[in-house]
Amino acid sequence: MKQFGYEESFKISYFQIDGNMVMTPAALFSDLQEVAINHSDTLGYTVDYLSGKQLGWAIINWHLQVKRMPKLGEKITIQTWSEKCRRMQAIRCFYVLDEKQEIIIKGTSRWIFMDLDKRKPTNIPEEMSVRYHSGQESAIPGEKFIMPKENEDEEAAIRTLLITRRDTDTNGHANNVKYLEWAMDDVPDEIYDHMQLTDVRIVYRKECIRGDEVVMKTYIHDLESGKEVLTFIADKGQTVLAEVATLWQ
Repeated sequence: MKQFGYEESFKISYFQIDGNMVMTPAALFSDLQEVAINHSDTLGYTVDYLSGKQLGWAIINWHLQVKRMPKLGEKITIQTWSEKCRRMQAIRCFYVLDEKQEIIIKGTSRWIFMDLDKRKPTNIPEEMSVRYHSGQESAIPGEKFIMPKENEDEEAAIRTLLITRRDTDTNGHANNVKYLEWAMDDVPDEIYDHMQLTDVRIVYRKECIRGDEVVMKTYIHDLESGKEVLTFIADKGQTVLAEVATLWQ
């Protein structure tokens, strides 16, 4: 396992669990994000270093395949590596292992390197690309980050949400984990409490900032493989900011 770019171990704390005594999806994504940042730190690209140059990473896609979620008190190890860096994009992968060193979660993500002053993508420096690149294959081979489609003929649960200070991060926009947290709030109790999360897909299309009001529409689909919960997060002009799709069995 030492061939991976970086790994870190955690014990699941009480504040990270839900009523089923398992780690919440938002808590899991927070740890994945933390490990990604810590990996960058070891390579010399700390948050302070990047922000000082008005540079930073913005995630645009997540896909996680979940065998099971970690439980309260369980020790997990998160491994992460950069599968590839090309021009303005980087692919970062994850494994989550339990105490028996068995993989319980596989994940891959796509990130854009940003000029924070211009709020536009910029090319990844060659030196950075070389340092990040591991040469290791993807955690989910062949991943294309395809999202389910919205069916406007179906009825959806709709609510509005105001973005506050607690939702934002160092880039000044709503942190990527918050979108998942909001979407989880709209998963019906009969699904969240009695079914198991097996797959998470997220795409981020446009940022939102403190003071913005967003509209959330959530659809429930019956599939042969289980229940699919699809949430669209849009601004008041109905421009989609993000989509979250979760599969439950």
